[in-house]
Amino acid sequence: MQLLLCEAIGSAEVGAVVELPPQEARHATAALRMTTGDLVLVCDGAGRKAVGRLTVASPTAVVLIESITDEPAPDPSITVVQALAKGEHGELAIDLMTQVGVDRIIPWAAQRSIVQLKVDRAEKALVKWQQTARAAAKQSRRAWLPEVSAVLGTRQLLTALADFDALFLLHESASAPLASAELPARGRIGLIVGPEGGISPEEQEHLAGAGALPVLLGPDVLRSSLAGAVGVSVLAARLRWAGPPVSGVGG
Repeated sequence: MQLLLCEAIGSAEVGAVVELPPQEARHATAALRMTTGDLVLVCDGAGRKAVGRLTVASPTAVVLIESITDEPAPDPSITVVQALAKGEHGELAIDLMTQVGVDRIIPWAAQRSIVQLKVDRAEKALVKWQQTARAAAKQSRRAWLPEVSAVLGTRQLLTALADFDALFLLHESASAPLASAELPARGRIGLIVGPEGGISPEEQEHLAGAGALPVLLGPDVLRSSLAGAVGVSVLAARLRWAGPPVSGVGG
């Protein structure tokens, strides 16, 4: 089943009829060629999924809810601090991280980031990144949409890192593997991915002072656009992929 996003199901019950947002209705009927009676999976992006039957009444579309499942927010949550990457690599990083389960992404304007966005370009880029995360979440049928924050400089980032319960810095010279790092049972886990040009010594010192532990993914050096997704995969395999608890009701 194709996943569609509709915030209105957050307060819906089994048997309710929910109207899809115009963009999702167009996607269902025009792009996916869905018709009346087709089963569809609808999500509010905040943990609730519903299965229902599509009813088309052009130019709108509604879903008759047949069953609902509520998925709790992941705990511990996984945040990736992703250094800005050139070209389409930034969008690729967000797409891949979303598919494997990242909960929050903080774009970081590191000293050696090739891309340095001015305010107007940063705002446009943020919209594009959020759209990328939304599309990847739909493709992955995720119950929770990841948050994509505004771009932070290093000074702002250090302030934001103060409330993490575990913080890891991916670095090729580290000796401790992320796969065996001690992880908290609850709270927030942060994973920092540097730019293609590497993290400057000054930034490494500041991040270490903020509690970031250097860790290694493996023997190979990965592109910045892939490293975050691999890191999230390592954490998800240890914390989540055995199967998160869900509660459901159905008709």
